Amino acid sequence: MVGLSLLVLLGVAACGGEDRGDLVAFCGLAEEGVGMRPAEGEGDLARLDDLEDAAPPDIREAVTTVANASREIDEIEDLQELFERAFDLEESVATARQEIRTYTQHHCL
Repeated sequence: MVGLSLLVLLGVAACGGEDRGDLVAFCGLAEEGVGMRPAEGEGDLARLDDLEDAAPPDIREAVTTVANASREIDEIEDLQELFERAFDLEESVATARQEIRTYTQHHCL
């Protein structure tokens, strides 16, 4: 019985389980300044996608806000993000960038 429980737990972990992001990759990208300035070209957009993919869940919303500021309007899926893009972009991005800075100060070495 214990063996079966262990196999189930390992199966859940192997199938993805909980998405915790990749703190090491996130910190590396954030420390390089990814997301702290407007994206200029496909390379910057790809780096923003990498930052968003690596972001731990507790900072992912801020990273998504920053990334969406550089995306084409038809690429944004979340309704709240579309609203912010249309009406409150500068303030939303400034707040999100500050959240990212604070997060990296507390979680990255």
